[in-house]
Amino acid sequence: MPPIIAVLRAAADASDQFVDVSTSLYKKIGGTTDLAPVAVSLSLPQLNLNDTVHSGSNHQHMPKSIIAYARVAKEDDENDVLSTHPSLITSVYGRQPIAIELEEQLELALFDEGITVDEHQYYVQVEPTNLIECDEVIFGAMDKRSYDFVSNGSDGLAELLNSGDKSPSIIRSSSVITFPNSLRYKILMSNPVLQGHIISSERTKIIVVDISATDIEVNGVSGHDILEDPLSFSMLKDRKDGPDVVDSLTFQPSILSSPWPERQLVPNPPEQNDNESRVYVHVDDLARCGVFSNDWVLVSGENYKRSRLCRIYGVDIPSTRDKSIAYLSPQLAFNLGLPLPPSSIEHGSLYITRLTKPVTDGPPIAKAVTVARVASVTAVDKVLQNALLDALKQWFEEKTRIVCEGDVLAVSVDEDPARLLPQARDMEDFSHLNLPNPSRPTAVAYFQITSLEEDQRKDDEPHPAYFGAGRRISPSYTHMVQTGLEHSRVPVGDISRYHQLASQLPRCQPDIPAYGHIFNLLSSSMHPLAKDLNLSCTVLVQGARGGGKSTVVKWVAEHVGVHVFEISAFDIVGETDAKTEVYLRAKFEKAMVMAPCVILLRGIEGLARKSAVVETGQEPLIATVLQDCIQNITDSHSSTGYPVMLVATTSDVENLPTSILGCFRHEVVIEAPAEAIRLQMLSSLTEKSPLAPDVSLQSLATQTAALVAKDLVDLVARTGVMAMNRVHTALKDTNQAGNITDRDVEAAGVALTAHDFDSALNQARASYSDSIGAPKIPNVTWDDVGGLANVKDDILDTIQLPLEHPELFGAGMKKRSGILLYGPPGTGKTLLAKAIATSCSLNFFSVKGPELLNMYIGESEANVRRVFQRARDAKPCVIFFDELDSVAPKRGEKGDSGGVMDRIVSQMLAELDGMSEGESGAGDVFVIGATNRPDLLDPALLRPGRFDKLLYLGVSQDHQQQLKIIEALTRKFRLHPDLNLANVAEKCPFHYTGADFYALCSDAMLKAMTRVADTIEQKVKEYNESAEHEPKSITAQYYLAHLATPEDILVQVTEQDFIKALEELIPSVSASELEHYKTVRERFEKKDDEEEEEAEQQVVQQPAQPSKGKGKGKGKARIQ
Repeated sequence: MPPIIAVLRAAADASDQFVDVSTSLYKKIGGTTDLAPVAVSLSLPQLNLNDTVHSGSNHQHMPKSIIAYARVAKEDDENDVLSTHPSLITSVYGRQPIAIELEEQLELALFDEGITVDEHQYYVQVEPTNLIECDEVIFGAMDKRSYDFVSNGSDGLAELLNSGDKSPSIIRSSSVITFPNSLRYKILMSNPVLQGHIISSERTKIIVVDISATDIEVNGVSGHDILEDPLSFSMLKDRKDGPDVVDSLTFQPSILSSPWPERQLVPNPPEQNDNESRVYVHVDDLARCGVFSNDWVLVSGENYKRSRLCRIYGVDIPSTRDKSIAYLSPQLAFNLGLPLPPSSIEHGSLYITRLTKPVTDGPPIAKAVTVARVASVTAVDKVLQNALLDALKQWFEEKTRIVCEGDVLAVSVDEDPARLLPQARDMEDFSHLNLPNPSRPTAVAYFQITSLEEDQRKDDEPHPAYFGAGRRISPSYTHMVQTGLEHSRVPVGDISRYHQLASQLPRCQPDIPAYGHIFNLLSSSMHPLAKDLNLSCTVLVQGARGGGKSTVVKWVAEHVGVHVFEISAFDIVGETDAKTEVYLRAKFEKAMVMAPCVILLRGIEGLARKSAVVETGQEPLIATVLQDCIQNITDSHSSTGYPVMLVATTSDVENLPTSILGCFRHEVVIEAPAEAIRLQMLSSLTEKSPLAPDVSLQSLATQTAALVAKDLVDLVARTGVMAMNRVHTALKDTNQAGNITDRDVEAAGVALTAHDFDSALNQARASYSDSIGAPKIPNVTWDDVGGLANVKDDILDTIQLPLEHPELFGAGMKKRSGILLYGPPGTGKTLLAKAIATSCSLNFFSVKGPELLNMYIGESEANVRRVFQRARDAKPCVIFFDELDSVAPKRGEKGDSGGVMDRIVSQMLAELDGMSEGESGAGDVFVIGATNRPDLLDPALLRPGRFDKLLYLGVSQDHQQQLKIIEALTRKFRLHPDLNLANVAEKCPFHYTGADFYALCSDAMLKAMTRVADTIEQKVKEYNESAEHEPKSITAQYYLAHLATPEDILVQVTEQDFIKALEELIPSVSASELEHYKTVRERFEKKDDEEEEEAEQQVVQQPAQPSKGKGKGKGKARIQ
């Protein structure tokens, strides 16, 4: 059934569980004859939870509707009326204006029953719903007494929730529940939905934590959420008649990112009030201006000829309490002549002047007005001409507009219905067709007021300058004429978000380095001197696919105030070069009509590829055509007065011919976003999604290294799917799936939990992984590593010190970023590298030798470059080269196919040399190599600046070290109480490696499991042979499922299991092989000592800068 619209009123009963409804409304929601409460969902369309001013989001887990029990009111009403206490709204949404006004109604009603407040009528959508049983609820005890009450179990809390009324208490995440015995609990989290109920502690897992020492906001009320001090409007000095001219006050202008909700304004604006002629200031500034909220004031920028009358409203924003900031729409800021890029609007000033003679209706009505279309992609489309005129007509009719000559008007238009209509030659052919009102606009069309004619002023009227340059437009009186096409810049700001277009751009992230580079280039081209200097703006933006290249360009275009003409290179490629040339020239000629605009040429690699140049030996002809087109748009700057800029994007710059690259003066690279940028992106993507308290976006930003913008969008979408799957699984497990509908789940609200993000992230990593792997943080701790204490300290000094104290490396000191682990196989080299990455929260990138090889010339070296580039995108990151001797052998010794291995080694050396370049290079990328044959490595790899830290990982030298390894491997085993692992370690020889101990423990566990399985088989055999039972025999599976006790299936590893495994174990490294590795170690140690002596002699001859820390001087460190 569709939602029922009811009138919302204030009730004196301060219950957050029940609302009172009239009898007629109770019947409509399915009430019974016994007047039992009915669960309903309440939706308040007046609530606006988006932050109009600030770009951030507080991410409170708020549902879209409130679930409560509806009961018949004691005082009946003929209409559909719902009464609730304001505390119900504040408990879920905080102190919204609707709750404040309900409080005022309640106070007036309690003071005098004859007084009612109907000035601002509120409505609520009511719909019956089914309550969902929660499978897990986390409570926070707000004092010690409440925590002690549940210290012996949560059964008492469940009984309190279901005591009293027949209906179980409704659980709302983030709300506070107070019981009659002064027990207070805050609901920190509830699963699977935000609002549900608890039947018993047996069916719902109840967790209680002590939060008495934490400063918790009660019911989400904090700070100055809205106008909390209505007296701010009345603390103004009495007005006295005076001169028409008074001193104006100066404000810092700020452009809104979305329209200010009218229901949050006090007093509520009339319906015909022009929302584009409003200025919002702090309530304290109203007193400074000497005006009331909703008064007319004269507003102007630096150019007083563009001044106009606007209504001023007082708002309460904590961050602007000490600043004089005036908020206004993008259109008003543009028409007032405030600074445009390359200047910053923050450097401009907004002047507000009080009118000494109050004005009731605003400025005079204009006699005639002439409107022209501003050249843009939408305005020059012939299919949309009639739709644009209808949208302009509707824009003037829906509000009493105030315009000045030269104003640019932004009108939202829905393009889809216009494109579906049959084409007609004359406008009269459309007289029988009424275009529907745009439910969701798809584009913004701009118009300019080219002339404005006024009536003659009467003698008793104020001078026209008193009203500024703005005049009212009355559709019934003002004569309106539409003329041709004009070229003009357009309002700047988040235009797609402000006009709430169907396809909005993501929230702008100006901290992205590429944004600043492109912004400077485009805004410089808009400078008045750019025409005289004959500047041409041609930019090539390169980056990974899905990295946000086009989005960044559109962001910049919106904030510079120019149009975007988007072209896909793959759409204009014809069958022959001649057709491609015709299509390309036609597109550029069309773009010149839209000046000022940006031609966004997407996928320019589709025009020509380097491979074609190699085959033919000639540069592509399309490059000459592109240069000619660029020259044409440069020449058009002088004719239109506005530039046409070219921005091309590519995700494969290596395959672009040189002639195409030569067409662009500037190149901008969009790299994988850094952690801070990823955090901003995740905050923007989840701003409208409720987040559970266990979600840490900061941690999620750390784990999403190497993911680009499109990957983050996909991650959040996957998380939503995971959340819905979690809800449906929980409903099936609790046998509620048959009664609960999707509408019930939507009303209850679903929050995204940390488990949802983890599942989505694991699924995303599996999708993104390719032939060279995907970086991720491993899950190996130092508890998994036994022994190796000395090696651990040396590694942490090399890796952890630059991460925690980067200031130590700011004076030209290079970071050591290469570590070589060598020793016998199976000594834990790979495990150690993963433990390092986990402890330092580094992404781990494991590379195997065969993954780098490719049959095509040059591709193997390209794979090496991609590995290091992927690591730089995922920094801080560890690249782990296992079996390094197979990847980088000595050059020139062995012949291979075309010398591919030699080229791989040379490319790897070049990449390693860039590891210590600091912030501009890959200062947070560390390389760890592992090999058991360091004598086979190319000597250049072991020089300073590359793998200059060599660590030997050998076998355990005593039984105590062996015991630590065994304890680490068996820490998740269930060991027999009589087992002493020290006895096992004493029986092990000293040539066992870590892999041997792993095999020993695995074999011991396998023997314990085999022993238990044999015992169960023996019991089944005895059971079947027993004459006391039925002749039908049973199987082991039946015995385990129905007859076995927990003791029967308990697997405990005994010392005898270890002894049997030890007898069968064959060591992976023999004693003779171990001696060989010791010889190799001694040879490298001797070589290292000789290099240190040479370095010391050089230090004596030429003093060097003192180094800090161990192993930070010139030359390689001593091998451990």
